[in-house]
Amino acid sequence: MIVRSVKRRLLALPLLLAMMIAAHTVHANIAAAKDCAEKLPNDARAIFDKTLPQIRPGADLRALVTSNARSLAFAGTINRGTARDSAVAAAQCLQRVGS
Repeated sequence: MIVRSVKRRLLALPLLLAMMIAAHTVHANIAAAKDCAEKLPNDARAIFDKTLPQIRPGADLRALVTSNARSLAFAGTINRGTARDSAVAAAQCLQRVGS
């Protein structure tokens, strides 16, 4: 009985280690994206800030950025004339989260 418990724990160790490494990598990628966002103009930064919390594995980044940029532009938060360029700039930083 004790041997089974020890074997299970030993088998779970690599999985736990992989999860810890993955979490560290995601944190590093978010930090890199935020560093990139520091250099963005205000409108692009608004899109970045609204989109970052919505990014999940398998999410369509282009659709998220487009939807958020459109929402911010219609609300008058960002300039409609430069919304596309701002979205492209924000997306370049947001792509670092997935890399």
